Amino acid sequence: MALNNILYSVVRNRCPKCHQGKVFQKDNPYKLKYLFKMESECSHCGERYEKEPGYFFGAMFVSYALTALVFFIVLVLDFTIFHLGLSLLLILIPAVLILSPVTFQWSRLIWLNFFIRYNPESVKR
Repeated sequence: MALNNILYSVVRNRCPKCHQGKVFQKDNPYKLKYLFKMESECSHCGERYEKEPGYFFGAMFVSYALTALVFFIVLVLDFTIFHLGLSLLLILIPAVLILSPVTFQWSRLIWLNFFIRYNPESVKR
């Protein structure tokens, strides 16, 4: 599991198997009309994204970890640099809300990468 393959797939919204087809219909998670719209399978290699009903339930835990990471980074920055105290909540809450579309899509992409490995020889359809 090469980290650079996973990062490429997650950041670029690409199929974890072939890195060609899109997973979500739009690359920009802030186009909220398309936030939840995923392709059912890769247009290039044919990999099905949702293996079974409820497959993305585990992505909730990945989303939780990503959100906790945001909290941790902001808290470390506050303790070491900013020293905001209670007004830190005025930064944390909007930061989490603003990043939630990215967190949603990245958590699903990371979840897919747990189970689907990059294969550069994926057959074209």
